[in-house]
Amino acid sequence: MQFASSTNVTLWDVWLYYKDGTHYLFYLANSRPDRPWDGIAMATSSDGVHFDDRGMVIKKADDAEYLGAGHTWKADDKYVFNFSECRNGTLEIFFAESDDLLHWERVPDKRSVSRMDPTWYSDGTEISDQRWDNIWVNPDEHGDGYYGYVTAVANKGPVGLQGTCASVVSQDGVVFETREPVIEPGIWPDKLEIGGVTPIDGKYYMFAALAEIPLGLDWARHHAQGVGGVYVLRSDHQEGPFELDPNQPPVLVSAPDHHSYFTRFYPCGDEVLVAHHSLAERRFIATVYPKMGTVFAPLKKAQVRDGILSLHWWSGNEAMYGKQLPSSTDEVDARLVEDFVHDPDGTLTWTAPLFGQVALPYTYDFEKGVIIDADIAVESYDARPASAGIFVEGSSAWGGTNFILDNHGRFEVGASNGYTFRNEDGKSTAPLDKTSSHFRVLIRETFTEVYIDDVLVQCFALPATPQGRVGFIAGAGKATVSDISTHTMDV
Repeated sequence: MQFASSTNVTLWDVWLYYKDGTHYLFYLANSRPDRPWDGIAMATSSDGVHFDDRGMVIKKADDAEYLGAGHTWKADDKYVFNFSECRNGTLEIFFAESDDLLHWERVPDKRSVSRMDPTWYSDGTEISDQRWDNIWVNPDEHGDGYYGYVTAVANKGPVGLQGTCASVVSQDGVVFETREPVIEPGIWPDKLEIGGVTPIDGKYYMFAALAEIPLGLDWARHHAQGVGGVYVLRSDHQEGPFELDPNQPPVLVSAPDHHSYFTRFYPCGDEVLVAHHSLAERRFIATVYPKMGTVFAPLKKAQVRDGILSLHWWSGNEAMYGKQLPSSTDEVDARLVEDFVHDPDGTLTWTAPLFGQVALPYTYDFEKGVIIDADIAVESYDARPASAGIFVEGSSAWGGTNFILDNHGRFEVGASNGYTFRNEDGKSTAPLDKTSSHFRVLIRETFTEVYIDDVLVQCFALPATPQGRVGFIAGAGKATVSDISTHTMDV
């Protein structure tokens, strides 16, 4: 969790392979800040939380301008991953092989190179360069070889809406033939990026990402300031067509800057997990380069209900819980509250006609990382929506960042000076329960994740590392906070 490369300047796209109790993490890396991505590096872990960095395993060829990420699979008695290289603006896909998942050799170009086929795909449009990037490989559902998915741009369709996913097939898992698209052109922008496909409960689910949402695709924003997100498309068959269910929200979305990006599926034993990277600082990822300070975020569990996929807390992440920190409520500080009750078991109850805050009497080391758990409930004070949540202080008392959810299902995160609140990001989710909703907030430096009832609500980059106390906030309602605990983050 929150792995950052110790052998390279930074990382970007991540994916994993699991074998015999070991998690093999592959990541797109660059060895110097003054040039683009120049290799694939890896790290290993026995628990999916604590990783040992093993450094570069494949470097780009000398004549390539940069290198792109891929996917790992097993073909006969070999392990294989693919990576793209760009020469003179044209991307092609190459392969590496290993006997043990640790030591990798490039497959000779004369044996296998995957190239764009102009029968179906474009070498560039007015708004997108040529793309032939990242083969995501599954066993063929017909039991004959391998079936893969590639980020590409169609050579037909309405101008600007030629984003698609190419298909490729292989008998041996190394030499691939290009086939027709599995997304119909005319729906998605040219810059659509494919993160992976996996079967779940008889359906195929695809991650399709947009770093930027252009004018004309406002329906995809899911936030007034939305700059991008990771969408989930679905198909009955591996060959598609892959389409967006109107009830399927994106699994990651950021506003007004990016906080995280590019999910990948990760089959791990009997579970389907999801991996992605997060940004330590807020930025607009499409224009900032190199992309410094990026970390591998905690793994999530993919769950599907009625055909809708969502991301959840993975039980393996319990390994990041370190020492329990003081969280007694005996000497809490409160402001703007009425009818405050402090029960012997540590439960806090108060009424906030406007808003009210209750702070624990401790400051924590957010540089090392803190995990905050609490059960929070709210009842409406009157006809207004009632909200409650957690706040962490910045450099001034009672000000900082609020993580709040209302009883209509609107989650918001943003800055407060102790009076005003500026919503900086948010989304719709399950409403705050008048009985109890469990909040779990992970903060290390500026990296933040929020889970409510073990559902991932948001990944977020704070403007600065918190400096003060942890507390609870409620607005226009009667709040109850119980089962409060805080732990160091063992990563």
